Amino acid sequence: MLFSSIDFLIFLPTVVLVYFLIPHAWRWIWLLASSCFFFGYFYYSSYVTGTTPVHYYIIIILSVLSVIIVDYIIAIMIERSASGASNKTTIYLLIGILFPLVLLFIFKYFNFFNQTISQIASFFMLNYPARILNIIVPVGISYYTFHSISYIIDVYRGQKAERHLGIFSLYILFFPKIVAGPIERSGMLIPQFREEHTFDYQRFTDGLKLMAWGFFKKIVIADRAAIIANEVFNNPHGYQGIYLIIACFSFIFQVYCDFSGYSDIAVGTAQLMGFKLTDNFRRPYLSTSISDLWRRWHITLISWLRDYIYIPLGGKRVARWRWQYNIMVIFLVSGIWHGANWTFIIWASLNGFYQLFSIWTEKIRERFNTLIGLTRVPRFHKALKILTTFLLFTFAGIFFRANTASDGFYIISHLHTGFGDLFKIIAALDYEKLKFFLVIQNKVTFLGFAKPAFLPEMATLALMLIVWYGVEIIQENSKQPLRTLISAKPWYVRWALYYGILFALVFLGVFANQQFIYFKF
Repeated sequence: MLFSSIDFLIFLPTVVLVYFLIPHAWRWIWLLASSCFFFGYFYYSSYVTGTTPVHYYIIIILSVLSVIIVDYIIAIMIERSASGASNKTTIYLLIGILFPLVLLFIFKYFNFFNQTISQIASFFMLNYPARILNIIVPVGISYYTFHSISYIIDVYRGQKAERHLGIFSLYILFFPKIVAGPIERSGMLIPQFREEHTFDYQRFTDGLKLMAWGFFKKIVIADRAAIIANEVFNNPHGYQGIYLIIACFSFIFQVYCDFSGYSDIAVGTAQLMGFKLTDNFRRPYLSTSISDLWRRWHITLISWLRDYIYIPLGGKRVARWRWQYNIMVIFLVSGIWHGANWTFIIWASLNGFYQLFSIWTEKIRERFNTLIGLTRVPRFHKALKILTTFLLFTFAGIFFRANTASDGFYIISHLHTGFGDLFKIIAALDYEKLKFFLVIQNKVTFLGFAKPAFLPEMATLALMLIVWYGVEIIQENSKQPLRTLISAKPWYVRWALYYGILFALVFLGVFANQQFIYFKF
């Protein structure tokens, strides 16, 4: 069930209404049942409209249940063995971590791993038949795997194990976050399921505002940018420089507005019922460095990697070379987590290299900036750093979106093509040649893209990006949530903004049931 679907617009009001009508003691049951329905609806709709055998979906359901039951039992055993000074605690910890990781490997990485071995064997002229598992990847498996692992480790570190199986199941399956996060810590979320939440008008309307902004980013911006990005990235060899560049920028806006839009909807949905989830983004495209960007991007994933991998590896408290090694490990794990494809590993490696390069050249850059006088114009210097960071992230994003590594390298190697002829035509003010240049054979719409009425689409996207970026700048300068800023305005300003968002959603939204990008992770 997509957040941007009609089904969800029926599902959510029903869940919220019943939640506040029933006694507090029954609410966890209602939320768990609703979350199971939400999770299962993905597979039901896929089964009804597809040809995948039903036993594949049964395997998925059983795998999720097994993670819940095994980690529930293991956590209690860890707590008991720790209190009794037993040497079995570490063994239980390893079981609790490895069990969901093994399932994640089988569902998500086995085929990639097997094909890679086969390719290596073929290079050395060895015979290794790659056996492909014909299975479907469970929705949100990377997220609930990280939820379960963090819970086991936290119990090992001294957190009390959850004895209520239903509450623990709800922690794993809670429908606002099950599919694409945020990755919540059990110590923050589980206690909220025991708190009695009364209806609060201000909290409820704040949640609706956040959801509306999330829908705006998803439906109006991300899904419209996807029209451009999908057209080019799915057929990169059919395009040259200017089209490839437009597609790269379209995708980098798409992925942010898509995922941050989902996160806003998830956080707002939970807030309607009184639950507080972690904000997952903090205006990353206003970052002044790659390290700053990664402190603002997918915050719950980065903090998870920091607390459960980076710090246990020694963090920054080790030799300089080891610290830099730890940084690269974190980025590579992030890449592998995103998907079983070399494109994600290359994307992560590029971002890791950016981070290390900034460390290696920090003093040189400081001296250079002082020498040329950039430090005397701080606003311009900051804008330059923001632009440089954004361009570097956009460049790496080519591999994040490319279907294959070879497609990614093709796009990079052809970004510069065609501009010589284009500049000559523009200089000569030859409109007919310019029109011919911007049309690809068999694709007679604006800029050669195979999408009807493409010029209005691009103009609308550009206008909406200006609106979105303006809001980002306002929030960055005020350091306050958008909802707080709106609430401080006069009523006529507030309602003008509300109707403006509603108008944009209804008349400018792209209603094509475009799946959220991070659903596949």
